[in-house]
Amino acid sequence: MKNLRWWFAFLFFIIGLVAYMDRSNIAVVATPMMNDFHIDKVKFGLLNSLFSLGYAVANLPAGALAEKFGARYIVAFAMLWWSIFTMLTASMRSYGLLATVRLLFGVGEGPMYPGNSVFNTYWFRTNEKARASGALLAGSYFGPVIGPIITVAIYHAWGWHAVFYVFGVVGLIVTVIWFFLGRNKPEDHPSISSEELAHIQAGRSVQTEIKKAAPWGELLKNPRFWLFALQYFVTIYVVTMFLVWLPTYLHEAHHLSVAKSGVEAASPWLAIFFVVLFGGAISDRMIKAGKSRMKARGGLAIGGFVVFVIAMFLAAHTSSAAANVLWLTVSLGALGLPVVTSWATALDLGNQFSGSVSGWMNFWGNVGAFLSPLVCGWLAQTVGWNAALLINIVPVLIAIIMWFGVRPDRPLLDDSESTSTVPKEFKAATRG
Repeated sequence: MKNLRWWFAFLFFIIGLVAYMDRSNIAVVATPMMNDFHIDKVKFGLLNSLFSLGYAVANLPAGALAEKFGARYIVAFAMLWWSIFTMLTASMRSYGLLATVRLLFGVGEGPMYPGNSVFNTYWFRTNEKARASGALLAGSYFGPVIGPIITVAIYHAWGWHAVFYVFGVVGLIVTVIWFFLGRNKPEDHPSISSEELAHIQAGRSVQTEIKKAAPWGELLKNPRFWLFALQYFVTIYVVTMFLVWLPTYLHEAHHLSVAKSGVEAASPWLAIFFVVLFGGAISDRMIKAGKSRMKARGGLAIGGFVVFVIAMFLAAHTSSAAANVLWLTVSLGALGLPVVTSWATALDLGNQFSGSVSGWMNFWGNVGAFLSPLVCGWLAQTVGWNAALLINIVPVLIAIIMWFGVRPDRPLLDDSESTSTVPKEFKAATRG
């Protein structure tokens, strides 16, 4: 089959699409769920925080397990797990059980991104990493675009419980497709052409698979390892605010109906979908043109943060619902640049330990996702929605400074430490 690796990138787009529809549909039906369970915003925010807690905790072992056993089994297990717990969400009749299910749902989704990072390390060339990472991310952010529309339709037809049953069944179907088609490495796939295999092997950063645990002691001593993770903490903290609270914010601050707020909330996710899709391609093109990774990854990330700060300020200072949605769309869209370049940078920094590096990054990102629903829900109730929006500018400004310390042009570990076989031209490029 021609260009098999890009067909798998498309399959990961579908996996990301399903995962984020499963994750975001609860935000669309927040009002009827809060009414049925008799809970306030803080308790509803806790449901999303528990998901993120489970998701974060699962990331660290998931990265190491994906490196040891391969992406095929880890990703299949993750999809099976989270699809089951998506359906269980609708079956709970008490808040305590619902909270437990959302925690375990998060554990199931946790291995998805580290598994994808390990897959991309072996299936894609160095100058294809951002586009490969962007496929899963684009699917993830397209989920909240069409998810609210589908969720609203199911909700009006059969009620909010049916939303979780329908999405869970779809996840099970995709699980079966991935398990039967996916392979850990291109060398293992019976349908790959010899030409494509040679093309991949000639340009990827890891040439041989070595079953060796990541040297966490060395990584944890490296300040860049921490700065890289903490800037992603900020990124996902803010993205999660949109994911959890945007429909409710539009409903309460601009008096839109549940259906209307769900549809309007899709616009910012459409923006981040396109930015992730094309931002990854631009970053790879810059690498191919000989630009440094600081420019191709860090420069784009910083640019996205700057646009976010400006647009968020304008969103908080407009009274028009249409103008507000416009500036929120620009805000979230701009965050697509630090998101996609962070995942590409995780591959650059980690090489054969990309699963561990991306798992570490995503762990901290989801610590931010754990805190975001609680903090933003509390701020909205205490100081109002405008202040809750504006406060996000402060950590984003700090994240801009962090990128100058990440210095993505050099891997976190020397080649002698990572024991990977790297092409000479790649060594030269990563050492600036």
